Amino acid sequence: MLRDKKTAFILLFLLLFITACATTPKPGGIYHVVGKGETLWRISRIYNCDPDKLAEANNLPDNNIEAGSVIFVPNAASAVSVKPVTPPTRETHGTIKKEPSRAVQKKPGGTIHRDKPSVSKKVPVKSAPKSYRPRFIWPVDGKVSSKFGIYKGMRNNGIKINGKDGMPVLASWDGTVIHSAPIKYYGETIIIKHNSTYSTVYSHLKKRMVNTGHTVKKDEKIGLLGKEEKAGKSYLYFEVRYKNRAKNPLYYLPKKK
Repeated sequence: MLRDKKTAFILLFLLLFITACATTPKPGGIYHVVGKGETLWRISRIYNCDPDKLAEANNLPDNNIEAGSVIFVPNAASAVSVKPVTPPTRETHGTIKKEPSRAVQKKPGGTIHRDKPSVSKKVPVKSAPKSYRPRFIWPVDGKVSSKFGIYKGMRNNGIKINGKDGMPVLASWDGTVIHSAPIKYYGETIIIKHNSTYSTVYSHLKKRMVNTGHTVKKDEKIGLLGKEEKAGKSYLYFEVRYKNRAKNPLYYLPKKK
């Protein structure tokens, strides 16, 4: 039963990979330049869209945006001027409460006793835990020749990294190989599942050096780079998937010097 479920999961993953890669046009929309003091929350209100969906459309890890950056607003017809406002913030600590002063009481012996006002303790509010994001490494050392997103009217769910024929391809992070076999139009392909949410895809390989079920470590050699027959060039097609949705790999890879 367990083996059947695992097989079904891999088949579903491959089906989504094959049908989604470089075929779906991006929905219409506009690009909005973030002004000083603007927030994702305010921009979503002006354009009448959900802030979480706006963050997802731009592959933002959270709702923080910087002035001067450009974000894509799906289904928007034209750019709108956004008046910067500050959304309501939550208190991070409890407030100090003072009780009314009590009457001075004279106790036997002539001493004066005054009750001290009680002070409530500060209770810090725990922030929501951030989602775990692996620190991926470049699977091959080369120049990106095709970026994520729309290219020549087609949507690319990954990037192409140029290299030399036969150069080593490395695992971008620790994980388990869930697929190691050829895929139509993509050639020899390896898929590594890193945790419950992240996976990476490596296609156009000349040789696969790991099999399905193998556990790999970051920086481990998993295959050799091949040459694409039609283009006559050697490149790696590389995808990063979060919850089985393709994300821009350049947001997850370290910047090249």
